[in-house]
Amino acid sequence: MAIITISRGTMSGGEALAKCLSERLGIPAVSQEILQEASDRFGISQALLLQQLEKTKGLIRGPSTERGLYLTAIQLALAERARRGPFVYYGHAGHLLMKGVPQVLKIRVIAPLNRRAQKLAETQKISLGEAKKTIEKMDESRVKWTRFLYDVDWRDPSLYDLVINLDSISIESACELVVGTLNQAEFKESPESQTVIEDFLLGCQVKTALVSHGRTKGLELTVSAEKGTVRISGTFETGGIFPSGKHRIKNDLIEVARQVDGVKEVQLTLADIPVVLE
Repeated sequence: MAIITISRGTMSGGEALAKCLSERLGIPAVSQEILQEASDRFGISQALLLQQLEKTKGLIRGPSTERGLYLTAIQLALAERARRGPFVYYGHAGHLLMKGVPQVLKIRVIAPLNRRAQKLAETQKISLGEAKKTIEKMDESRVKWTRFLYDVDWRDPSLYDLVINLDSISIESACELVVGTLNQAEFKESPESQTVIEDFLLGCQVKTALVSHGRTKGLELTVSAEKGTVRISGTFETGGIFPSGKHRIKNDLIEVARQVDGVKEVQLTLADIPVVLE
């Protein structure tokens, strides 16, 4: 059975669909639990983690070390969940954080603004106008967040396997539609599925070690793994006319990565960007 990710805007119905699928399929529906696991791992509050993830001010200056650490922590929590079996995730950018994991059914839930605003107004006891402004602001924040971190538009339908408009279909019907899709060959487990998940988990474990270690944190890195072989690629800045420090960084990356259980070999592809000092 596949893992399911649900992307949704505020009051779009994504949480209701997740809970319906959980009951129908007998698998966990998780959202805040993933954040809790990530925050527990690094001893920070969920509030701080969310603040770092969702803030859009100052994005032009580039991603912070803290933001990269927290995103990696969430990705690791998702990888550990995937290892334990199928689940429904309706949290932050699950379809992007689990890119490359097999048999992940990526769903986008949409609903008209007026319907969403009416629900928010009733829930928070505010005017319909206030509710519309709040939702529009939150949607724009999500657009900026995903474009900045992943260079994609959160609303792009090509990022998903299914886009469901809950204005024209009930939660129950949407649930049955998803269950029917899970029965298709593309989302059936294969003998290779668990191996790929194990590789994904190892890659996440290594990246978490790298972004949290004093000698390697702050680097822009991509990490993948296959049968114990870990591949690390990225760029870093070097000062002056003659780049320096690349050999030391390579040694640090290899040393930190090899401390993770399951790593048999480390392959590096690094490019330095000389910074000319004026």
